[in-house]
Amino acid sequence: MKQFLTVLKFELDNYFKNKSFVITTLVLAFIIAAVVIVPTVIPGLLDDEEDITAPGTSEEIIVDDAIEDEGAELSRYGICVAKDATDVDVDMICVAFPAEWKNYDSEDAIKEAVETGDVEAGFIMNSPTDVMYVVNDLSMYDYLGEMFSQTLSACYKQQYLLDKGLTAEEIAESESFHVNITEEVLGKDGGQNYWYTYVLVFVVYFLIIFYGQMIATSVTTEKSNRAIEILVTSVNSTSLICGKVLAGAIAGVLQAAIILGSGFVSYSFVQEAWDGLLDFLFDIPANVLVVYAIFAVLSYLLYAFIFGMLGALVSKTEDISKSSSPVLMLYIASFMIAIFGMTSNSNSILMKVASYIPFTSGNAMFIRVSMGSVAVWEVIVSAIILGVSCMIAGVLAAKIFRFGTLHYGNPIKFKTALRKVKKNA
Repeated sequence: MKQFLTVLKFELDNYFKNKSFVITTLVLAFIIAAVVIVPTVIPGLLDDEEDITAPGTSEEIIVDDAIEDEGAELSRYGICVAKDATDVDVDMICVAFPAEWKNYDSEDAIKEAVETGDVEAGFIMNSPTDVMYVVNDLSMYDYLGEMFSQTLSACYKQQYLLDKGLTAEEIAESESFHVNITEEVLGKDGGQNYWYTYVLVFVVYFLIIFYGQMIATSVTTEKSNRAIEILVTSVNSTSLICGKVLAGAIAGVLQAAIILGSGFVSYSFVQEAWDGLLDFLFDIPANVLVVYAIFAVLSYLLYAFIFGMLGALVSKTEDISKSSSPVLMLYIASFMIAIFGMTSNSNSILMKVASYIPFTSGNAMFIRVSMGSVAVWEVIVSAIILGVSCMIAGVLAAKIFRFGTLHYGNPIKFKTALRKVKKNA
């Protein structure tokens, strides 16, 4: 235990006495606190009358295209009516969809006008229900074709009802019915919890990728400068690898806690000024935070032990990326499964299976708890499996660490190291 504490203290000193580590932590904490506090002290910034909808929710926006702002510049569109489309009412379309309209006699003419920029876009009317939208470059946020289609549908629907003998007042009354629907969520609202879940998952991603590489680099650096030979002869390999891994865990968790904590503390002082607009990020239930802390730390330790043993299998720092690539790909796959589960169904079969596999359970089980309903026994079983896996990885890492640190030259294959460890067991 004394050796372990000595190694732990030494490694923690390397982190906490590192100026870049301290400065980065403080700067990021200051930025997050400023982002939360500064908008509340700028007059009028949070007092806009416009309704702001928090991410993860939806709101129906009704736009009356027939209302034209006085003096507003109208867009220029082209329209072409097929020769056999005699039932197309161009005048009605132009009134319902205010714009500067230009008529064209053929499809080629309107396409040429769009290409040359004479009009912003064009519509080829094959019939009232068959329209071709012509545009030069289609943006992913281009909704003009959809807006035109909705306006056209409304116009012809109204005309159809008028032809059937309904008056304009009767049509307006028939469309004034409004169904009021309320929601009662018996479990958890996945949309409301999405954003803080995403942020917390990304924090674990950053810790594993960044600090895992740091642990591997630290081991390889000591091996390349022969310092490891002195260490393994005076300190047992278990204390050495556990000290390095736990030091990285403490440093990473503390850094994340300071950065995220600055946001939580700042928001607690200015929550009324925000009028709850940032609750979707900072209003996290206590049980979710507890589950997150358990699975995040265990998941980090599992990967950290693996990175530590991989660092011992190479002799040059430039070989680390090649050696650690399979582990990186494994965790990135875990991260992608987590993101897919968040955006589709957090209680899908894929997420349920992933929540019991050690390499993916750190993200999967947390997401299931945060965005869905999970039985307590499932959380306990998953945590036990992940905890046992961490202990197995720690024991294996200590054995491979001692074997690998005393071998130089070409990188040692993981299979070869396992055979040597099994042979010497």
